[in-house]
Amino acid sequence: MELEELLKDREYEEGEKRLERALVIAEREWEKVRLSLGECGDIGGFDKEDFMIGVIKEDVIIREPLISPTKSVSVYAPTFYPMYFINNLLSMEEKFAERGYSTSEALYVFIELAAKASERLGLNGTFAMAFGAGYGSVRTGWVAEKGLPVEREIFFDMFFKSRKKDYDWDFYCTPVRERLREILSRFRAWQEDEDLFHREVKSKAVVIPMMV
Repeated sequence: MELEELLKDREYEEGEKRLERALVIAEREWEKVRLSLGECGDIGGFDKEDFMIGVIKEDVIIREPLISPTKSVSVYAPTFYPMYFINNLLSMEEKFAERGYSTSEALYVFIELAAKASERLGLNGTFAMAFGAGYGSVRTGWVAEKGLPVEREIFFDMFFKSRKKDYDWDFYCTPVRERLREILSRFRAWQEDEDLFHREVKSKAVVIPMMV
């Protein structure tokens, strides 16, 4: 076997091992998200086919813009690199003992998981992505530029309404589950009523002109 082929085989084997470890983490965290959204409905079990995953760094998936909440790319770019989800899962796990969920890697993991979970509960496209961004933010304390800032602010305000701003909350906590149900209902209402969305969200959004 040529050296180049041997190195590729070794890289693939190492990538498969990383992928297996990452999927165990993803399934564990998915079940936590599932528990937290229990008042909204059952999102079902984890399915790796719902996520962009790859074994080696050169793996590339072409996917429609605006659908993926992954950190790796601009929302306008058509090319997505699935290794970012895997890397974020493994890095989150490595840092967890010291920092818990308070990492940027955890933020993007939960954006991915919560966005897909919200799709199973009826949200679509940018509404699902914005819900995922809000969930990731209140879980980790970090903020991702996904969706409209107003959507994230409303999510944040509804989640922490009349309670101390503490990101170290339990997934099974009844008040948490009830707040997430209220928030999901709000997002569903926006999705179903364009006029309501414009009144509560779009009318408050600040548009910054692009420099050309």
